[in-house]
Amino acid sequence: MKIRQKITLWISGTALLAAVAVSAFVFLELVEEPVRLIDREMRHMADSLFEQGQDDISAPWSLNVDQLPFSPDRYWIRISDQDQNILYQSALTRYTEIPIREKKHYNVERIIPREQVRIGQDDENEVYFRVRVYEREIDGRLVTIRIAKPIEDLEEELLKVLRELAAGLAICTLVIVALSYKLAGRILDPLVVINHLVREIREKSLDRRIPVGKNRDELATLAISLNEMFDRLQYSFARQKEFVGNASHELKSPITLLMLTQEELLLRADLPAEIRKDVERQLFTLRRMSKLIRNLLDLSRLEQQETLTIGSVDMGGLMTLVLEDYRDMLLAGNISVAVDLPRDLLMAGDAEKLQRLLINLLDNAIRYNDAENGRIQIKAMQDEGHILLTVANTGQTIPPADNERVFEQFYRVEKSRSVFHGGSGLGLTIARKIVDLHGGVISIAGQDGWTTVTVSLPLRDV
Repeated sequence: MKIRQKITLWISGTALLAAVAVSAFVFLELVEEPVRLIDREMRHMADSLFEQGQDDISAPWSLNVDQLPFSPDRYWIRISDQDQNILYQSALTRYTEIPIREKKHYNVERIIPREQVRIGQDDENEVYFRVRVYEREIDGRLVTIRIAKPIEDLEEELLKVLRELAAGLAICTLVIVALSYKLAGRILDPLVVINHLVREIREKSLDRRIPVGKNRDELATLAISLNEMFDRLQYSFARQKEFVGNASHELKSPITLLMLTQEELLLRADLPAEIRKDVERQLFTLRRMSKLIRNLLDLSRLEQQETLTIGSVDMGGLMTLVLEDYRDMLLAGNISVAVDLPRDLLMAGDAEKLQRLLINLLDNAIRYNDAENGRIQIKAMQDEGHILLTVANTGQTIPPADNERVFEQFYRVEKSRSVFHGGSGLGLTIARKIVDLHGGVISIAGQDGWTTVTVSLPLRDV
């Protein structure tokens, strides 16, 4: 579950609980207040009845209805003594009985057909009564008055209020959830901005920082901590690149000197065959090391350089020059080349780096081609503001799982194969870096015995 959803649930849940608590309190007050008024009314009725009572309670009471502040016909009333002798009862007692309970006040539900009397029954002839029991000693004997008032109308009103409260809570819930979701979004907006900026800060843009707002809150502290982390990363990357560049530069001269020494040894006619074989093997290794060092230097310069020397570049003409340089190697490897390069395929770019890109792609296609009768296909075209260049070669294809990893530094699908062909593991890495600097995309795929590298470079005005 996302944080925004969690915040929405917490806020909505808290607000809803508060709304339910307030609604319950209001409803209970709405229930209790009418009941208190009814109980007070029946208390006054009981007092009036006791006042009209007579000293001799052995005979039925004769009440002067005109002197009573209420009409007895609207209530269920029964007056009895301690021996359960009925001293008085109202007309409603003929239609139903009110059960006797130990409590002095309670509610009961009775069924009275409306054909007999109408006192607010519901559709099923059910009616609720509020019952109060009062006792007083008269002439040494205990007199009990039970009064019950029909409250079916009150029950209906309370149910109506309850339904309205439930509907209000449902609407309130929807409003609370909507407002909570919006509020959660406002709370998380700074985090979304920080996350967006962090995702934009990569190896080539480590100089960018997250702006710290004026409010010195937790988000500002987070931004400061992230900026400090980026400072350390930028320093570490810079030191690493500087070390690689310096180490490669320092190794270049000794390796070159060793290569010259080995080449001079091979020129000696009196060199024993066994030693000559060892020297040739060492020279092969030194040349691989020399190429690796050159590639490391080139990669270090590319990583430290974020700008290009932009000029007009004819990609077709540039590829023709590269093919001319590799003519002898292609003939020696018996590799045929099919070229489809349109004229005046112009783009804005760095000619030196684009030439290095083409060299690396062609060199890769030659090294990993079939040992006999290999083929290379080179095509270029302009398509929707881009130049699409493909370099395909026959030979062992790359597994789909490694299509992306071959652009990583020193990654080899088969280490022994790369050593045999003299690869350094940096050719495609440098190619991708050059393409990235030009704002393009490079990919590789293998199918049906062909490995195809596709480069898309945007056309820009010179």
